[in-house]
Amino acid sequence: MEHRQLVHFLAVLDSGSLTAAAQRVGLTQQALSKSLSRLESELGGQLFVRETRGMTATRLGESIAEYAREIIASAGKLRHTASAALGLERGRLVVGLSPIAAASLIGERLTQFAHNFPNIRIDVEGGIDRDFVAALHRGEIDIALSSQVGGQYDGILLEQVFVEPWGVAGCAANKRLQDAQSVADLADTKWILGRNTDLLDDIIAETFSNAGLPMPRPGIMTTSVLYSLHAISQSDFLAILPRSLCRDQNGVMWRDLSGGAWKSPIYLMRRKRAHMDELMRVLLRELKG
Repeated sequence: MEHRQLVHFLAVLDSGSLTAAAQRVGLTQQALSKSLSRLESELGGQLFVRETRGMTATRLGESIAEYAREIIASAGKLRHTASAALGLERGRLVVGLSPIAAASLIGERLTQFAHNFPNIRIDVEGGIDRDFVAALHRGEIDIALSSQVGGQYDGILLEQVFVEPWGVAGCAANKRLQDAQSVADLADTKWILGRNTDLLDDIIAETFSNAGLPMPRPGIMTTSVLYSLHAISQSDFLAILPRSLCRDQNGVMWRDLSGGAWKSPIYLMRRKRAHMDELMRVLLRELKG
């Protein structure tokens, strides 16, 4: 079997569609189908059931998926190592970084690592934990640093490296937020809320309930952190945001009104069977402080 056949197999597996997979790998559907057929012939069994809704992996397909991911990831790492050894490129690491991790102490440590090792190229890819899991399996990134990890992922190691506090953020001139002693002082407040507090919703609701208030209802709902920060700095709206995202924002005040109860861990994510070279070991030591 060929390396590219495994790439084609994983593209179909991850997208669930022959059309989307063909676009991803830059082939026609007919060429991709032929590649899959050759791989099935070599393995002696069918890898997918072709249904009207898309492509569903058979038991054989599911059983070889993790091995295929390991081969693809290892091949990518081999190319990077060989290129560095031959002097064709500098040492290189690809790091996935979520917005909260990027703004936290972890982001600062990554920047300091790049400063300390100027011959190392660091490629930083934005995203969230679900994006990083797929990219780690495909060997597209070496590690990821992310908050809001909602459980365990097959084949992925999670290690907590930081805890990010959350609080109420608003305009620096907002007298009500300045004087508030707890969320009980924020009744009838206008809120901008996002969908990035999922794992904190229960404890946030409990804090407001203990203060005799319902869970905040959004006057504005957004997935844009940049919009939230701009809007609260220009209005009397309040938002629930991580401290790191607010600390360097002009015109924004951040208050811990939960007694430290609102906090989310930041995890280092990497593949369980990924090769650990010296460069990676040094980076992990730097990130953990």
